[in-house]
Amino acid sequence: MHNLFEVFQMIDLYHSYLIAKGIKFSGDGYPIFENSMFLNEYPDMVVPFNQKKNRRVKNPQKTVICFFGGDKYIYPRYEKIFDELDTYKKYMGVVEPDITLTEDMDIEWQSVTMLLNQLFMAVLAVNGIKVILNTRMGLSDTAIAFENIPKKIMVASGFLGACPYKAPRDFSYVSKILRLYPEKVIIFGPCEVDAQEKLNRMGISFRTYSSFRTLCKEVAL
Repeated sequence: MHNLFEVFQMIDLYHSYLIAKGIKFSGDGYPIFENSMFLNEYPDMVVPFNQKKNRRVKNPQKTVICFFGGDKYIYPRYEKIFDELDTYKKYMGVVEPDITLTEDMDIEWQSVTMLLNQLFMAVLAVNGIKVILNTRMGLSDTAIAFENIPKKIMVASGFLGACPYKAPRDFSYVSKILRLYPEKVIIFGPCEVDAQEKLNRMGISFRTYSSFRTLCKEVAL
């Protein structure tokens, strides 16, 4: 996908496919998920899609695939999703894509991005692949995209790069987590201790997973 027109074409393709598979949609156009579609136990390992065959991945059935990384590595996955379904089925589950989504983007573009990510996740889910919601969002207005998500599921947060905490009194991340009301949280990449302490104080179960670069240092071949 190289432009907005191609993004909308992909959205239409996914939408038609999901309608044919019996998926219902909310009044705002987001696919409606069931709890059973989501992974409900922690994996042993979380790795990016392009590292799924790395020799450090000993047990695919205990490994979750994620897309925390550059957009140039993620967009091809949208285009090849139907060809790669059998690949995803070999793994324990898949985290919703993590295409760039920031508060300074046009609100319409933020909403389109969240819709595309959820449609991708829904295509996997209707094919029996367990999924994990990505908590990434833009402005608070885009949180409407979470209204169709069940409570008490597993979610994932990527913390590669800067951790979104400006001060100890910044509860924006925890507020989002409380709104989602998940049962478990996967934290991928380095995250400030302060953020983890806030999750602990809220009684929210979470588990941290090293970025792949760090994992390579921790697990020698």
